[in-house]
Amino acid sequence: MGRGKTLAQIIMALKIGDVELKSDLLFAPIAGFSEVGFRHLCAKYGAGLTYTELVSAKGLIYGNKGSEELLATTSLTTPCAVQLFGADPEFMFKAAKDERLSKFDIIDINMGCPVKKVFNNGEGSALMKNPSLVTEIVQAVREASGKPVTCKMRAGVEMGKPIAVECALAAEKGGAAAVTIHPRYREQFYSGIADHSITRAVKEAVKIPVIANGDIFDKASLERVKAKTNADGFMIARGALGRPYIFSELLDKPFEWQRREAILEHIAILRENFADLTVANIMKLHLCYYARGERFAKQVRVAVGEVKNLDELLRVVDNFFQN
Repeated sequence: MGRGKTLAQIIMALKIGDVELKSDLLFAPIAGFSEVGFRHLCAKYGAGLTYTELVSAKGLIYGNKGSEELLATTSLTTPCAVQLFGADPEFMFKAAKDERLSKFDIIDINMGCPVKKVFNNGEGSALMKNPSLVTEIVQAVREASGKPVTCKMRAGVEMGKPIAVECALAAEKGGAAAVTIHPRYREQFYSGIADHSITRAVKEAVKIPVIANGDIFDKASLERVKAKTNADGFMIARGALGRPYIFSELLDKPFEWQRREAILEHIAILRENFADLTVANIMKLHLCYYARGERFAKQVRVAVGEVKNLDELLRVVDNFFQN
């Protein structure tokens, strides 16, 4: 960080294609967590861009209800990126052209999912094994949507064999407006330390904006990643779970955090978009994070494990979460 500069002064606006963001802090696409309610809270507390959970291109085309439910937004979750996954340029083209995606500002291509089922279909992080296919998919999505297209990728597939630079260049060749680098290998999933020297190498190789993702949990870690990568944007993932206000903290913006009210707001937004049982199942995961670090955290984990419906979940909120 430059001499005499505050953290707030080094956090600036970011532009991806023609989309101008209010800050360079982004909330990551996280399966099971980046649903509309939590995206709403992250945007409320200062995230410049939020992402949907990964959405199957084939699921959209074939009318899968679960895929469509992931597309919910609110007036606050703008700008917002939809993250698509798939390995067939034709399917990705058709999905990107879908009218239901018209409300999104950016389309992100998932090149990082390490899950076996996705990987074995040639999707997610498996795309990194075929840079020419990456170029083709980016071109197809860009042509179909007319929107800025980005890619989120890992360091590589096999440990110790980084291919992020090659894949980022392939994405740039296809017309990508930005790339996000999560510098862990597919084999690591989410373990170990993010190797941001790989992010730096990508930053030095491409001309488009580079977003650094991985191991950002507070101001000190943000400063380290900023210094290590010289990236244009910074994506917060696990560091935001249970504390969407982290964006305000990192931006040095004054904020008021009333945890109980935030939880109830989260639930209310979910109820506008999902059946009550689905809301309960989503919130069981979130409540464990909202309780993280508290003396009653273990009790909450036990209690939510017994929750069978929304009424029971609301009782857990009443019993443990008071301002």
